[in-house]
Amino acid sequence: MANNKEADDEGASPAERVSAACREDNVEALEEVLTDMENAKKTNTEIAEFFNAVTDPLGNHALHICAMHGSYHAADFLFDIEFFECDPKTRLDKETPLHLAARYASDKSRYNSTTDAITMIKMMCEAGCDPRVPNKRGDTPSRLPDMVPEEVRKELRRAEYLLNEGLAAQNDADDGSEGEGGEGENSASDSE
Repeated sequence: MANNKEADDEGASPAERVSAACREDNVEALEEVLTDMENAKKTNTEIAEFFNAVTDPLGNHALHICAMHGSYHAADFLFDIEFFECDPKTRLDKETPLHLAARYASDKSRYNSTTDAITMIKMMCEAGCDPRVPNKRGDTPSRLPDMVPEEVRKELRRAEYLLNEGLAAQNDADDGSEGEGGEGENSASDSE
């Protein structure tokens, strides 16, 4: 496997296999690609670079594809890859996977799309996706003008609030430690 565009014996390139697996929520196919890379002695960084570079012809990254199709298990698998990018943006609209997960919720042709989207959004936010990132029109996922169900908007606003409050609490802690000697306890080097 020289690169992500090169076809394997089955005719599909590794990138095409990942794209299809994300569309079909096929974790086994993702595991096969990852195992092939590990067997080829790829480093964690090289593996992450490969998965982060996978896009479909429209510029949607692997996580976007999962979000568009409600592929919860495939997305969960991707989040387990060290150095995996949580907030890639689409080529045209500069949207994150959370934007597409919110839109997935409004697809009335899919059974349980709202419930599935909320479950995916919660997982994505817990994995590090940022609901405050705007698209090229300046809309965050919770403020999309589409017919996004209110319960999805509510979940996204809750995630925004938690991130904002977490940052405010961190800033308060940082402000408090500076007045007590600066580089002592609670410095950035002490976190984690």
